[in-house]
Amino acid sequence: MDKFGAMRILCRVVDLGSFSQAANSLGVPSTRISQLVSDLESELGVRLLQRSTRVMKLTVDGAAYVERCRQILDDVDELEASMSGAVNVPKGYLRVDAQTSICRWIIAPRLAEFRRRYPMIQLHLGGYDRTRHLLENGIDCAIRGGHLSDSSLIARHLMNVSFQLYASPRYLERFGVLDSPGGLEQADLLGWFNSESNAAKPWCLHSEDAEYDLKKSPRLVFDDPESAVSAALVGGGITLAPRFAVDGYISQGQLVPVLPAWHFKAQPVHIVYPTSRHLSARVRAFVDWAVEVMCPDGAFPRSPQARAQLAPDRRPG
Repeated sequence: MDKFGAMRILCRVVDLGSFSQAANSLGVPSTRISQLVSDLESELGVRLLQRSTRVMKLTVDGAAYVERCRQILDDVDELEASMSGAVNVPKGYLRVDAQTSICRWIIAPRLAEFRRRYPMIQLHLGGYDRTRHLLENGIDCAIRGGHLSDSSLIARHLMNVSFQLYASPRYLERFGVLDSPGGLEQADLLGWFNSESNAAKPWCLHSEDAEYDLKKSPRLVFDDPESAVSAALVGGGITLAPRFAVDGYISQGQLVPVLPAWHFKAQPVHIVYPTSRHLSARVRAFVDWAVEVMCPDGAFPRSPQARAQLAPDRRPG
């Protein structure tokens, strides 16, 4: 069978939501479209679509298959265009994973700008804190923080992120202002841990000429840094966070820095992609754009419109 043709037809059926609409757009009988999809399912040995008189929807296998089909077909179209000498305009389906906080606070507020620049790219952006295998999950590229353990990936440095301590003004009024890291031993600390390794982030603080290792462990620890920030906003205690994640809250007076002369060791952030994958125009466009919008020192991108929209309207905790 014409596998590429069947893949294109399946994607058209999914995009239009029915066999009849796909058939009308292609000028062929709907029975032919249905038969081609059935033949593809037989070839693969899995059911791709759940069909009924009223509803047609992708199965779990079908959703995964269609996602990979889009990437493959876009790569084929791009390759053919390059062979024919056509201008290689970035277009097609692009799957990107990013750490949740980076996705929410840096990438998402700037996506309108990306869409204006590259209107023919269909971006699927996932916010995940767990490291996922790129090729197995059909991911074109990913933004990851910390040490990179997978040497098979090409990595491009984006920025360094330094974590500092923050609390709500109400909590500091109740607890008192800290003038040294030793005061943290009696404070209510809001930490977080890696959901993959189950290991909590150590509280090792640095200043220009000293280092302090916290002796006690935080009593309240989250697997989501955003939840720790939310707890700090309502006066739950002192938490650590990158500046870009709390910049809006600080500007609204909902959070204030604690021990500003002290910070955690900066962590590098990279964008990675598989060495075995041809770097398509759409992937290269996103990589170059990510380098452009990230600040080397981890500060928040200076977009007043984006900053104004980031912090929800909450009462100071």
